[in-house]
Amino acid sequence: MRDHPAEDTGEDGRLFDEGIPFYIDHDLQVISSGTLFVQSTIEVGDIDRLTVLKPFYEIITDILDNVEDDYGELYAIANELNREAERLRELAQRIEDSDQSVADLFGADYRPTS
Repeated sequence: MRDHPAEDTGEDGRLFDEGIPFYIDHDLQVISSGTLFVQSTIEVGDIDRLTVLKPFYEIITDILDNVEDDYGELYAIANELNREAERLRELAQRIEDSDQSVADLFGADYRPTS
């Protein structure tokens, strides 16, 4: 973790003091089997780009396997995951409601995708 915020370049950090900048982007993807993956893309300077795909359940398993009797931290993580899940549900509902409204406006048959 870096000690100071990135400068105006938007970089996420530097490999060495005053060294090569790196950038990290994360995305969540659900594959056809229903498994949630975290896709992390790491770019180092203008040269290298690496993509890592990790199943989310492995991240949770690692947390569970390495917890040190701190049930408070487990509750905090679970609560944060619930809050973020609710934000995703709210947006999905707004989009679905909007699609339904547009279909109704034009008399189209609307069937939500699942």
